[in-house]
Amino acid sequence: MKKVSLSLAIVAAMGLGMSATANAANNGKLVFNGTLTNITCDIGAGTGASPGTTPGDINVDLGNVSFSDIGLFADNKTETATPIQLLVNCTGGVAQYDTVKMRFLASKGSGQDDSDKKLLRTTGAANGVGIGLLNASSQLMDLGGDETIDADLIKDTADGATAELNFGAVYVLNGTPTNPGNADGFLPFVMDYE
Repeated sequence: MKKVSLSLAIVAAMGLGMSATANAANNGKLVFNGTLTNITCDIGAGTGASPGTTPGDINVDLGNVSFSDIGLFADNKTETATPIQLLVNCTGGVAQYDTVKMRFLASKGSGQDDSDKKLLRTTGAANGVGIGLLNASSQLMDLGGDETIDADLIKDTADGATAELNFGAVYVLNGTPTNPGNADGFLPFVMDYE
């Protein structure tokens, strides 16, 4: 009974809101798609990373780097890169999956660099630099594209699995005048299981 009452109250509230904007002619629809699974996995920090203070956050320290030690994206100058290892631990529901793919959402984080969309925009006082990610072959990834970091899921006998995602991060010049200072950023990611 409460459910019906709540639904009627929402419909009534929507009707009141619609009457106030009866002259608006903008119509449309929301289309939702998704998938639910039984998979249960945690992502933890391995080499080159540490757990953040907020659950789900992983900290990566890029260190103190001189502008003279980094190059443009095309230079693929990666000597100052920080290796990153993330550990995937699945405790159930992985029987039908063989691979985990980590994809990045730069636009939902600190954003794509204004001068080089392949890089992550940095925040802080530093200018002339973005953050680049390196794939397992130590090649810079285009964060404006759809590249992923992939790993095989190693199954155990209890419907669980583990995987190691190995990649790296490095400062990259974006072609604009440089200015020293902090160069931080944040990059949300999504784990896809296939």
